[in-house]
Amino acid sequence: MRPKLQLDSSTHLAGVLLTLMLAAAAAAQEGKIEFQVLVVPPNLYISDSHSNAVIRSARDWKTWVVNLRTVPENLPSVDFEKYTLLIANAGYKTNGPYDVKFDSVTDTPNEIRVHITVSSPATCPAVPEAGHYVAMAVFPRTDKPVQFDVTTKNSICPRG
Repeated sequence: MRPKLQLDSSTHLAGVLLTLMLAAAAAAQEGKIEFQVLVVPPNLYISDSHSNAVIRSARDWKTWVVNLRTVPENLPSVDFEKYTLLIANAGYKTNGPYDVKFDSVTDTPNEIRVHITVSSPATCPAVPEAGHYVAMAVFPRTDKPVQFDVTTKNSICPRG
């Protein structure tokens, strides 16, 4: 004969909380938006300081491009009827290479949240690579405001 399992109120409460947390996690996953990372020309010099941009039209794209120091020939082409372009610029770094990575794009009720990670070199390079470190991605067109959340992962290498 097997003993009956008795649950006390704290065990029941823990089960309810676990169920609620799983439901919240599922709801959060529903807001994830698929995005596509674009190839960025290596000679794209935006600004020396960190910046992010949201480009929603061909007109805005042309204005953004005109403001570059030099215009690379191989900029990506974007169909702005279908997509919104995101640009994440880590700025000019003397001790690269840096990795700028789009982690997620999430649709919330009032805005689109974009999470980016900027990582300094995992190991200190023998000869640091100075440069501008940029990433671009597109996702389905939206007129919602976009909020960028940036996580920085620094190594033990000297900063630049």
